[in-house]
Amino acid sequence: MFFQKTLHAALAAGLVSLLALPAAAAELDVRVEGLAAAGDVHIYVFTSPEGFPKEENAAVHRSYPRPSGERNDLTVRVEVPDAAEFALVVFQDKDGDGRMNRLLGMIPQEPYGLSRNPEVFGKPKFPDAAIRPGNPPDRAPIVIRLRD
Repeated sequence: MFFQKTLHAALAAGLVSLLALPAAAAELDVRVEGLAAAGDVHIYVFTSPEGFPKEENAAVHRSYPRPSGERNDLTVRVEVPDAAEFALVVFQDKDGDGRMNRLLGMIPQEPYGLSRNPEVFGKPKFPDAAIRPGNPPDRAPIVIRLRD
């Protein structure tokens, strides 16, 4: 009897701890094209429209050094939180200050791009760049072309 109660308590505690785990993450292959000659590449992942596209509101931020040599592209694997959809904002930090410089606080002054490569005029909206995660191994890299 004591053994059964102990076993039930242990199983219940294990189940509760499993339910408390964060949602599983997905991995995305991201290819950034059109890199300038210098500057780290910053990738921001947004899992909802809240705060998009302000970098400080991103669910994930990763920074990668620009590949050396003549290459003007970079392919990386980014781990993102489990979400029904997400959007990526990428920029190349040409001046090395760690942030995207904007004219009048709005117009990007460094190469940038969005997932789905939408043509936007004005502030981009989450639905313009939102994508749904694919299932490996069918998933192709997400290609983002930087514009300067």
